[in-house]
Amino acid sequence: MSKPVKSLIIVLAVALVLGAGVWFLLSAPEEKPAPPAEEINYLVNRPSGEVALVEVRNQNGSYTVTGKDGAYTVEDIPAELVIHDYLLMLLDETSSVQYQSVVSRDLSHAADYGLSEPEAEVRVTYTDGGTLELLIGSHEPISDGRYFMVKGGSEIMIMKNGRSIRFTMPVENYIDYVIVPSPATSSPLAEVQDITISGSLMEEPIVLKAVLPERPELQLLGLSYGALTHLVMEPALHEANPNGLMTLVTQMTGLISEGIVDYNCTEAELAGYGFDRPLLQYDFDYKNGEDIPTVSHTLKVSRLGEDYIVTYDDEGVVYRILDLDFLHIEYNDLVLRWFVSPFISDVKSLTITLPEEEYTWFLSGKDAKDLQVKDENGAPVDAERFRKLYGLATSAAADGPVLQTAPPLSGEPVLTLRYTYRNAEKQDDVLRFFDAGQRRLYVEQNGVCQSTIRGNFAAALKDASRAFQKGESFSTEW
Repeated sequence: MSKPVKSLIIVLAVALVLGAGVWFLLSAPEEKPAPPAEEINYLVNRPSGEVALVEVRNQNGSYTVTGKDGAYTVEDIPAELVIHDYLLMLLDETSSVQYQSVVSRDLSHAADYGLSEPEAEVRVTYTDGGTLELLIGSHEPISDGRYFMVKGGSEIMIMKNGRSIRFTMPVENYIDYVIVPSPATSSPLAEVQDITISGSLMEEPIVLKAVLPERPELQLLGLSYGALTHLVMEPALHEANPNGLMTLVTQMTGLISEGIVDYNCTEAELAGYGFDRPLLQYDFDYKNGEDIPTVSHTLKVSRLGEDYIVTYDDEGVVYRILDLDFLHIEYNDLVLRWFVSPFISDVKSLTITLPEEEYTWFLSGKDAKDLQVKDENGAPVDAERFRKLYGLATSAAADGPVLQTAPPLSGEPVLTLRYTYRNAEKQDDVLRFFDAGQRRLYVEQNGVCQSTIRGNFAAALKDASRAFQKGESFSTEW
């Protein structure tokens, strides 16, 4: 390679290195200087514990906050209902009175700043006897601030709007907007246990019970339904629909107020809002968190004009709430469509009775994987094929609303299903199907008829039972 060529290569290499360096410098993010710290000006700067009394008068009325021995009372609101953070904010805003700037010393234009007829007047008394009186003027939109001045002072100043909210709001805003606390865990159906829904909108109460390990009698009833959290006990026994139940529980817990209508109400005053005969009443047991005792609560619902209003326990507060789905939950929403769906490992025998034939299968084995099945003659049958037939039998489900009145049942049933259980204390589940006309069947579950089903279910189960006995294939569609 000639010397000139070598020199050219070296020059190109150096140029590439320099170009890469320039590119890196140009592409590196520009370091911006940190914004200067915001200057804070103080009219008063005391510890918050030196606030003895705050008197507020604004367009919503007036209220006082009184301190004694380190504890504070907000007007006549019970301490357990006060939003503690709001109280702390007020104490900070009255002990550390801050302003952003002085905007005018010409008090002849006080009206331009909303200070000739102020939106609020605040008088603060401190523990050493000192006082401060503030006039709160109009909102300043550019800086999102609030004009104010010391009463009798010579300067118009501006403070952050967020530090003026407690001065201009109604005292009711100190009342906690959380009506029913949210569940402490991610399993609300485990937190809300027994529920009774009553009220003038309900024809009869709906009673739900939680199936808990310490309730053997409900565990026994629950064998009819496999895995479940709640049973509908009244008006009739059903497995609770998880979807409807979840809507009820998740909206009822964590319920938020949209405004306070009234507080410190007596029973007579609550009755004036209609809570003596509520539209809806939810009595429920709430275990809100681990190692927390279960507590019973009552939520009553009424109407005030177009709004829904509620009162909770004996707080004496009337809250306005949104029109939520849980206020319209009906019996149909809480009843699962499937009549019975026991685990196959809990069943001792299944009998299918038709007008001219009957089939019985006996089940055994230590668990579902070890399932063993014999027919009525004691002959073993294929367990996997039986699982398919069992799935068809337990697919019986209502496809319409709960019947308002019990229908007259006459004649012999067109189909009967009987489940007996390995647990000798568990009563049999018996489903009887009667002709309802128009290709439909009434379903009587353990002596109670509240549902109908498509008529072709009985035909499908009949065909499947016959095919099973013959060792033929069968369909589970109906």
